[in-house]
This record gives sequence, C-alpha cells and structure tokens, in this order.
Amino acid sequence: MKQKILLFAGLLLTISSVFGQRDKGKSDPGFNNKLLCPFENGMGREPKEAFTWDPPDKKVIMISKIDTAIRSCIDAKVFTINPTEDGRFEMVIYYKDYYFWYYGITKALVNVNQNIKAGQVLGTYTKGQEMEFRMFKDEEPVDPRAFLQCKVNEE
Repeated sequence: MKQKILLFAGLLLTISSVFGQRDKGKSDPGFNNKLLCPFENGMGREPKEAFTWDPPDKKVIMISKIDTAIRSCIDAKVFTINPTEDGRFEMVIYYKDYYFWYYGITKALVNVNQNIKAGQVLGTYTKGQEMEFRMFKDEEPVDPRAFLQCKVNEE
C-alpha cells in the first residue's frame, strides 16, 4: 500500500511539472466528452478500501473475468509509462488539461509521446488483477464515473 501511495504522489508531481509548460491563457470550455470504457471486456467497480478517504477517493477499479485489452478512453497523447513494483505498468495519457491514469497494465503496447485514438489498445490486462483508472483536471482529481461509457458496479 505504501508503494502505491508513493507512486500516486509521484504521478501528481509529474503532472504538476507539466503545468508550468502549458499555456494557462487558453479558455477551457469544460469537459463534456464521454469516455470509452478502458476494458474491451470487463467492467468497473467502486473501490473497496479498508478505510475511507476524506474526500472520497475518485477512481474506478476495472476488473475482468478474462484476459483483455486495455484501451484509450479518448483521443490523447501518451504522457508517461512507468514500471511498478509488482511488475506491471502505470500509464498516463492526456487530452488538453485532462490526464487519465491507468495503473495495473500487464504489458504496455504504446510509447511515450505517441498520439492515440479513442479505443486504441494501450496494453494488456491479465485476469485476476485489478486496474485502477483515475482522471485529473490539471492537478485536481475528477470522478471518472460521470463520463465513462461502461458499467460501474457498486459492490
């Protein structure tokens, strides 16, 4: 758990480092896009934590009963791909001022700085694992459930 928190903190630092390089003068009409489901097969569920975050943790846990592809939720650009302590990968893609974080990719199939299309395969997922999906507007977490076009159970 400590490693996951450190990786998440590193992600926030990485994302925040970009903002000094971005043009803050551009107007943002707001995010009103629908996001494709990151899983070709599978669904999301609410996080099951031994404790409660205050404010609530804004993420979706993706699960599948079979091996499946992990897809881009939107037309975007690959920002980072990093190996994790458990031998999998975390990947961040971005669209304008929005960042989408995938944690738990078995094998990455794209490269950093690659332009990708919605639905394009980013990597693979192995059944029995969990993949976290998070969304950020600049540095602020956004609840992705309002935009995802896939089933999210409240188990």
